[in-house]
Amino acid sequence: MNNCHSTYASPNFSDLLKHKSHRALFLILVGLILPNSSFAQLSPEKQAAFHKELKAAKNDTIRVAALAQLGSRYRFSDIDSSFFYIDRALELNAKIKSKYEPFSMREMPFLLSLKGATFLESGKLPESLEFQFEALRLAEANADKSMIALAQNRIGNTYMELADYKKANEYYRKSMLLFKSIGDKAFYYNEMSNIGNIYELRKMRDSALYFQKIVYDASQKDPNNRVDFTIPEVMFRMGNAHKLNGDNQKAMWFYKRGIVEANTDNDVRNLTMNNLFLAKLYSELNVADSTLKYARNAILSGKKVSFRKGLYDASLLLNEFYASRREYDSAHKYLSLAMIEKDSLMGVERFQKLQRIVLDEQERDREAATKLIENQNRQRQYVLLAGIGIFLIIASLLYRNNRQNKKANRILQHTLTDLKSTQSQLIQSEKMASLGELTAGIAHEIQNPLNFVKNFSEVSNELVDEILDERRKTTRGLCPNCMEHSGINDERDETLVDEILSDIKQNLEKIVHHGRRADGIVKGMLQHSRASSGEKERIDINSLTDEYLRLAFHGLRAKDKMFNAELVTHFDEKQPKANVLPQDIGRVLLNLFTNAFYATQQRKKSEGESFKPTLEVRTLLNDSVVEIHVSDNGNGIPKSIIDKIFQPFFTTKPTGEGTGLGLSMSYDIVTKGHGGSLKVESREGNGTVFIVSLPT
Repeated sequence: MNNCHSTYASPNFSDLLKHKSHRALFLILVGLILPNSSFAQLSPEKQAAFHKELKAAKNDTIRVAALAQLGSRYRFSDIDSSFFYIDRALELNAKIKSKYEPFSMREMPFLLSLKGATFLESGKLPESLEFQFEALRLAEANADKSMIALAQNRIGNTYMELADYKKANEYYRKSMLLFKSIGDKAFYYNEMSNIGNIYELRKMRDSALYFQKIVYDASQKDPNNRVDFTIPEVMFRMGNAHKLNGDNQKAMWFYKRGIVEANTDNDVRNLTMNNLFLAKLYSELNVADSTLKYARNAILSGKKVSFRKGLYDASLLLNEFYASRREYDSAHKYLSLAMIEKDSLMGVERFQKLQRIVLDEQERDREAATKLIENQNRQRQYVLLAGIGIFLIIASLLYRNNRQNKKANRILQHTLTDLKSTQSQLIQSEKMASLGELTAGIAHEIQNPLNFVKNFSEVSNELVDEILDERRKTTRGLCPNCMEHSGINDERDETLVDEILSDIKQNLEKIVHHGRRADGIVKGMLQHSRASSGEKERIDINSLTDEYLRLAFHGLRAKDKMFNAELVTHFDEKQPKANVLPQDIGRVLLNLFTNAFYATQQRKKSEGESFKPTLEVRTLLNDSVVEIHVSDNGNGIPKSIIDKIFQPFFTTKPTGEGTGLGLSMSYDIVTKGHGGSLKVESREGNGTVFIVSLPT
């Protein structure tokens, strides 16, 4: 959090002293120096326990760890004591470096960062930033992710105090990602709170409350957890977020609870913050007594830990309070206190020092970036030289193998040509096989119109004879004396002549109609047998489907007199049309119908005459898509092979009865040739449905 005070885990030094093995003791101490997320404050009992363990410690590494713990724990209750123990830890750590070098090197960045954090609490921002940058450099040299994240967190804290929110947010987010990667839950929430605090300072109320509520909810899952969360800080940040959102009652409740929690934890720093924010709220609400009370409490607690930022804000608040009441002596007193603290925080010399530290750090970053670029360029040169050498080796190998590759390519090209030729032959064979399936059906279909032509021709011939007989008769009024001379007494019936001529005309029209029908069947057969022209036509899907259904049915009937099936059709009354290649879609339909008939006959063979083969065909117009459903009541397709049925050369028929190209070719015609889809739905033992979808 903004002023997070992560320290080492509190070691039980009595237990540590029981270990006689120096190696075992060192391994335990490595665990002690890892910064974790302990936020608890130092109670009097803890103080006494740590002092006792410090006196009893016989090993210098344990003594350094104990001093660091004391320095960290005093940071929010007694700044001077905190500096005292941190400096002692730094001196002892430097002293034992030659004897315990790994421990000393690992401990040093933590101690420097701890001292920098203590400087931040005392309001010495330049010193804080200087120590944190040095801690970060040492942690990076040690490749200590936990320590790198901690230093980044504390650098972000310092930039937060300097109101450089962009820089603060940059370091907080780096720290958050590192803590998340190493599984440090407490510090992960700590950084979320810091980011929420930035939103609060930038007056982004929704985001501020969102982040602070996540942290608050996490802390309330275990209210007694005083290690992973700084509860008093959680409280005043929740109060600030609610105040920014205009909910003063909730803000007041959180500030007051924060005071209680700070007293429980002996957290004097955050006690000051909760008193200060509560005083500011009462000042805005014009509650004079409460403003005065909590502002004075903030000054009293702030002085205990030399919390200069808190003292400055509280003094400035009291100056404004007394000035508004025209009590100018008191107003001047607190204004003077505020100016003293402001000068301590950021006088001219301190500002110049801070500026120098920031500029030095930027220069170091630039030097590091320059060295990185130089190393990268050097590496690129090495890689380039190595690449050239490898290239020459590869070039010689390629040159040596070039002739063999060319020869292999010629062989492959010849093989590919043969494969393409074979594929074309297979496809044409499949077309001709389907044409063979159609032959008997076509003969049956052509026979019907030919019978009509024959019958109507014979009838017409008889009608012509009748009209010739009628013409030989006389017509009254045209030749009055003809009957006397010819001896013929019949009279021509003009009405009958007209009727005969009308019948002849109708017969001729029927002859033409059935002749055209036979012509269409022959043309369809020819179209089916030859390659597609590539030009789509707008075709009535109902007519096309019905035509190929009848051709398939009669074709099978001609081959097998015992074959029979019930045909059920449900054609959409809207008579859907689509732009298709008729011969290609015809092949698809013929294939589906033939497979459906085959499936029903296979089931009939197994179940006997009691089974009634049925094929149902349905067309539907759904928006801009025409669907053709082909359903049969055969045995269905097993789950184990349903995903393979559209693969080339896959067939379940006995050898010699199928090429395995029918469904594969149908799938390509529908999907690639027409931009549609071909789907299958089947349950073993309950039949199969193929659905052809074509765009209109």
